[in-house]
Parts: sequence; C-alpha cells; structure tokens
Amino acid sequence: MEPGDGLAERGARDYLIFAYRLVLCTLLLILVSWLAAAAQPNQGYVPIWPSGGIGLGLLWRHGARYWPAVLAAGTSLSMSVGTPLLIALGVGWLLVLIVMVALYLLHRWHVDVLLADMSQLIRFLLALAIATSLSVPIYGLRMALVFGYAPLKALAFGADYFLSALLSFLIFAPLVVAWSARTFDRPAKRWMFAIGMASIAVGGWWVVLIDPQLQDRLLFLMLPFVVLCALSAQIGGAAAAAALLTMVMAAMARSPVPITDSILRTLFALVAVLTGYLVAAAFREREHVAAEMDTLARHDALTGLMNRFEFENRVANALRDSERQYALLYLDLDQFKLVNDTCGHLAGDHMLRRLAATIGNALPDNAILARLGGDEFGCLLPDANTNDVQAAASRLHEAINSFEFLVGELRFTVGVSIGTTFISAGEDQSPDDVLARADVACYAAKEHGRNRTHAYDPYDQGMQGRHSEIQRISQLQSDLANGVFELHAQRIIDLRDPDDSAPFYEVLLRHAQGVPGETIESVIGMAQRYGLLAQIDRWVLELSASYLENASATNVRLSINIGATTLDSEGFENFVLALPARYAFDARRMVLEITEAVAVQNLTRAVATLRRFREHGFEISLDDFGTGVASFGYLSDLPVSMVKIDGRFVRDMGKDPTAEVVIESLARVAALRGITCVAEWVEDLAILPKLRKLGVTYAQGYAIHRPEPLLSIGAIRVS
Repeated sequence: MEPGDGLAERGARDYLIFAYRLVLCTLLLILVSWLAAAAQPNQGYVPIWPSGGIGLGLLWRHGARYWPAVLAAGTSLSMSVGTPLLIALGVGWLLVLIVMVALYLLHRWHVDVLLADMSQLIRFLLALAIATSLSVPIYGLRMALVFGYAPLKALAFGADYFLSALLSFLIFAPLVVAWSARTFDRPAKRWMFAIGMASIAVGGWWVVLIDPQLQDRLLFLMLPFVVLCALSAQIGGAAAAAALLTMVMAAMARSPVPITDSILRTLFALVAVLTGYLVAAAFREREHVAAEMDTLARHDALTGLMNRFEFENRVANALRDSERQYALLYLDLDQFKLVNDTCGHLAGDHMLRRLAATIGNALPDNAILARLGGDEFGCLLPDANTNDVQAAASRLHEAINSFEFLVGELRFTVGVSIGTTFISAGEDQSPDDVLARADVACYAAKEHGRNRTHAYDPYDQGMQGRHSEIQRISQLQSDLANGVFELHAQRIIDLRDPDDSAPFYEVLLRHAQGVPGETIESVIGMAQRYGLLAQIDRWVLELSASYLENASATNVRLSINIGATTLDSEGFENFVLALPARYAFDARRMVLEITEAVAVQNLTRAVATLRRFREHGFEISLDDFGTGVASFGYLSDLPVSMVKIDGRFVRDMGKDPTAEVVIESLARVAALRGITCVAEWVEDLAILPKLRKLGVTYAQGYAIHRPEPLLSIGAIRVS
C-alpha cells in the first residue's frame, strides 16, 4: 500500500465518523424540538425551545462544523407549528445565525465551557445577549412582511422571540457544556441537588393543580430551590433546576394569555436562571479561592511539593496508622549553596525546582515527598522495610549524582546526604520527634563524608548527643525573649592614653542564669550548625544599639562579634544600616567584629558589604589576626580599621621569644596600612608597656577588666 492510500483511508474513516455524529445530532435536536412543541399546550405562555441552546452547547463542545443540525432543528421546529417550508427554513437560518455569532464571541472572549468564575459567566451572558438580540429586527421584519403586522406589533413579536431564544440558550447551553463528572465532589452535594430538584418537581406539580390566579405568586417559592441546586451542583445544577422550573411553567398553561403576560413570565424565568447562575459562580469563586489558599498553605511555592506543615500532618497520620509501617527519609543536598553564591538565588531556585522533579521521579509512586525548607526534603514511604528504604536511597543517590545544572559555561553537580528512620504506630512521639531522628541520622551521614545514607540508631552515643542538641536548639528562640541570656562587656583600654577617657568595650553573650552542662561556646556552635546564629547576632546588635541610645557617655564605643553565617544572611546589611537611625546613635560608636575565616569565606561579597558599613560610619575589626595563612594578603583587601592579634601570642609573651616577634610584625604591617592593633588575653599588667613598645594600640584581658553585665558598667543615662 502506498503512503497516500493510508491517508485517504483515514480521511474517509474520519468523514464517516463525522457524518454519523452529524446525523445523531440532527435527529437529537429534531426530536427535542418536536417534544418541546408537543409538551406545550399553550405555546404563547412561556415558550421553551431547547433545540437552540442544546445546539449551541453541542457546537461549543464539538466544533462549528455541526451547524447543519441546528438548521434542521430550527426548520423542523418552525414547521411543527404549521409554518410553510420556505418560511420555516428562514427561521432555521436565523437560529443558525444566532448560534454562530454566539459561538464566535465565546471563542473570541476565551469563555471556558465550565463557566468556572464570575468573569467567565459575565462574558457568556454578554455573548448570548448580543447574539440573540439579532432576532428582534430580523424576526420583527419577518412578521411585518409575511403576516402584515404593524411595526410595533411586529417588534413585540421580535422581542418575544428574543426572550424565548435567550431563555433557551441560557438554560440548555450550560446544561450541555457545564455539567461534568466532577460536579459532585462530596456526597452531601448530591443530596442537596436531589432535594432541590425534587422540591421543584413536587412543588411544581402542586402549583399546576391549584387556582390559576395563585400560580404566579407561588412560583416565587421555587427560587430558593434553584439556589440550592446552584450551590450543590454549580452552573450545571442551576441550569437543570431552571429547565425543570420552565417545564413547570409550561405545564401551568390552560388558556391563551396576552403577549405582555407571556413576556413578563419569561422575564421571571430569566431572573430565576440568572439568580441561580450568579449564586453558582460566586460560590464557585469562593470555593476556588479557599482551595487556592489551602493549596498555598500546604504546598511549597517554589517546587509545588508539600511543605513542612503538610508533611508533618502526614507523619502524624502515619503514627496513628496501626496497619502499615512507614519509613521516613530526610534528604539534605550537599554543595547546593555553591550555586547561590556563584550564580545568585534565581539560578539556585531554578536548580532546586529541577532537583525536586528529579527526586520525585526517582521515588516509588506511593512515596510522599515534601520540601522541608532550603535544600532539605522529606520522603515518607508506606509499607516499607529495610530493603525498600535501601533501594529508594540508592535510586536517589544515583539520580542526584547524575544530575547536572548548566549556567552559561559553568556546570554544577550536587550530592545528597540521607537520614532514615522507621515509624511504628502507637509511638508516644510527635512528628517533630520523628523528623528530629531522621535529621540526626542525616547529620551523621554528613559527618561520615556526605553523599551517603545513614540509618537512625537509638543506641549510638553520637546520635543521642545530636538529638539532645536538636531539642535544645528548639528552645533557643524563646530563651532569647525570656531573659535566659544577657550581654556582658569587657573593657578595651587605649595604651596611648593613660587616663583612657574614651570608654571602649567588647560585648559578650552570657547566660543570665546558669544552664547545667552548657557553655556559651556550645550554644554558639549549635546555633551556627542549625542556622540560628544570625538571629542571635541580631538580638545582640539590637540590645547593644539600645544601650548606645541610652548611654550617658556619648563617646562610649562597643565592639560586637558577627558570626560566620550572619554577614551573608538575607537582609542583614539593611538591618545593620538602619540601627543608627532607629536608636539615635553615631555609627562610629559601633565596631563590627568579624573573624578572618568569616571574611575570606566569600571574599567578594564580604568586601562589598563591609565597605558599605564603613561608608555609613561603622568601624570594622578583624579578630584572630595572625592565625590564618593569608592574613597579610587579605589585610590589603578588607576595609578594616582595627585588627585583634590572636590572644595566644599575647599569652605566650615572656615564654616564647617568637611571640614578641610575631606581635611586632603584625602591628607593623597593620600600622603601614593605617590600622590599629588590639592585644587580647592580657593576663598580666606588666606586659602592657612592652605591648605599647611593640606598636599595639589597645589591650584587653582579665588583668585589665573582668566582664560584667553591660547595663551595670555605669554608662547608662539617668533620666
């Protein structure tokens, strides 16, 4: 067979399918037309001609090429009431014109078939109003030319046709297109819809049987049930209720009525259906907003995965599930920060989205994946044993190790450290406890070389210590607010000024009340490991700034240590620069003290940030000067005004001859660059003259001043 033969065969098959569907649509619309005509004993009461609306719905769903079915239905309907063929054919073409104009506007305005919100509904109503309004002049002209009616009477017939066509389109087009399998998302909504429809049917049967003079008044009692159907089944439910209501109104006809009464009753039917649609659209929008808010509350905005809140809910459910065993995997990406530092956070976010997809593809279909924060992910595996966990972790390592991210000519790869633990139903633990176990195991994987998996072992002493750290760090934030910590200060004296008239202190963090077995050094270490050091540093800076605001000595200066991760933390630069204005002190009275390791960790960014601090008046001090192999080289790059010579050299003066040589060399290099030197750890006042002779400007240590609470050193203004 030639290739063209296959195309021809497929084209013929498509044509036969189209012809088959067209015949079915035509027969359906003709049948509906004849049934509507036969069901209305008095067609001048509230005319119901569903074929137009159903035709629009079919063309809207399946395409405009099925228009001949609409022509056949319109012509057949007109002939069913005794209209000659040629005139009936004109009515059929009028129906086609209305449907095609409406269809064009719906596509032009991008109206979705589900009419999901208020804006969609308004565009739908406007399209129908414009399209059906064409019937007023056209149908009026027909009545004037064919039947010889006066212009006003002809226009009245045109208006009647317009209202009946609009009613048909409004009710039956949404009934065809807006109804879907997802209409009832809860069983309660099915019951609400059934009650609403049953109430209209039973109430309508009763209305049909009572005195005709009371019928119109009692019709208004049906409106609440239309609203009930709209609330339970949205636009499709409102359309179904309105269709049933108009059928009831048609059954009420017992004798001809004036055309004005017919128009008024048609207007009532329009009001009923519009009320239902507006209620449905408003309620649908409300549900949509609520669903979006719920999604945002439960999902990570960057990756689309569950967030920590929702993941903890799933872990809580797993703790209550007595029939299944779950495993939890805690993933921490290795070397991910390099991308943010090198290419910026936008590139890092893009890489993180791709990594989230890679992780999801590597996991089993029944796995629950969440982003816990930063570059950390959590995975919950149901019905998992040790082999399942090992297999899942192995696939994750393989997928992530083969992952590459390109930024220009740069190529980035990452690893992943994974901690695992099992969840058993009935455990007397919270989701936080389970996550803490997995986090401890993940940390152990990092300590053992990274890019590997480690299972939680409750008998491992190292893990027990790590677990205790996690529990302690969770209290740290409240401790800062509850007065567990306070600021102490140690005097720094000027060796050139015997009277030392300018007070200068280093601010130190201390426990306000002793915590057994815990040192400030251990607190700082834990805070740094868990990313809370920046919060501690900000707390210290706030209190120090408040002290400077209230200090009675306007020339007092404070030197404040900045941690390893704080300088590069989000918003820290703006926070520091705002302090002098917030607390009304001269920026020159605050010295920001950093270690050499902090400065060279990200030299380019550190230099830029420190220069901005200097430009705004802050002084910069470099701590532990002389301990790094590149101290002299970096000193020329960093915008520091002061260096602190490592205290070990000062302590060893008199014991190690090389100590004085080192101190003198460091002081001389600093002096050549216009930088002053501070000697730490002075434990003997006798060395002060020697330090001054070696070129050291300032000194501090226990021999000079033992640290005491900052607020008690006598520099607070008395009001």
